[in-house]
Amino acid sequence: MPDFKQTFQDEVRRLARKELKAFEAKINEQKKTISALTKRVNDLEKKQAVAPAAVKPAAETVQAAAPAADGRKARFSPKSLVKFRKKYSLSQKALAVLLGVTPFTVSHWEIGKNRPRTNQIEAFSALAKLGKRKVLALVAEKAPTELPAPKKAAPKKAAKSVKKEVKKAEKKAAAPAKRGRKAKAAKAAAPAEKKA
Repeated sequence: MPDFKQTFQDEVRRLARKELKAFEAKINEQKKTISALTKRVNDLEKKQAVAPAAVKPAAETVQAAAPAADGRKARFSPKSLVKFRKKYSLSQKALAVLLGVTPFTVSHWEIGKNRPRTNQIEAFSALAKLGKRKVLALVAEKAPTELPAPKKAAPKKAAKSVKKEVKKAEKKAAAPAKRGRKAKAAKAAAPAEKKA
């Protein structure tokens, strides 16, 4: 009769080897996945290094250009951000480039959906302390190819278009009516005026 103890040990060894092979297969799969992810991360890092610096400028440059802070904690409000953008005639994209964020993020800050981080608030306050010329110079420096030049107010163009409209209206009023109902009404009114 076979020895029960020996048979039991053989069966345990066989099952242990089977389980070990299954674990080794899982480990090999995970090694392949890790290898593929590492490769992908390296490719992305290379692409990021190749991308121009204007795509993600550092907020440190803005802070370095600003005068030294006097130790106060920077404050932020969505209204101040909108007011700053309008004062300096910056687009959301231009401001985003200066602060190192996306235009979508700036939009969310303006409507109060999100709040910037502390370092971004400090960068914004440093930017607000700069003069308009320095801010526009930074915009031109950071992304001269990606951003259009900031728009300047064009009241002259608006005034010219209004003047043209006024001149057209004056010409129409001064020119005699030639055809249609207006001409007939003008002819009928003219003899009545002469009689009176």
